[in-house]
Amino acid sequence: MAKSLNELRKKIKLEVQVAARAKAVGIVAEMSLAEVRKTRGTNQSVLAERMNIAQPNISQIENRPDALVSTLNQYIEALGGKLEIHAKFPDGQDVEISQFSSMK
Repeated sequence: MAKSLNELRKKIKLEVQVAARAKAVGIVAEMSLAEVRKTRGTNQSVLAERMNIAQPNISQIENRPDALVSTLNQYIEALGGKLEIHAKFPDGQDVEISQFSSMK
């Protein structure tokens, strides 16, 4: 008889579970714009409508190596999110860049 997933999970060492969880969080924390859109359950056409632009423009935004902060902000807000820009320094300091927070 096959074992349930919960039974198998109980046999995995705690260290392995913790490492796997950390790796999963890292994977989710690093996504392309297209991956973010897909995890939000939205296709390019719907997003284009929300942004009041043509669908090919969504493809261009998702495939270019750089973008204007205002474009990224509009894209993320159209997905229901809020864009935040942080600077992280080697000494552990994490600073939110407030210059862009009032952008509309």
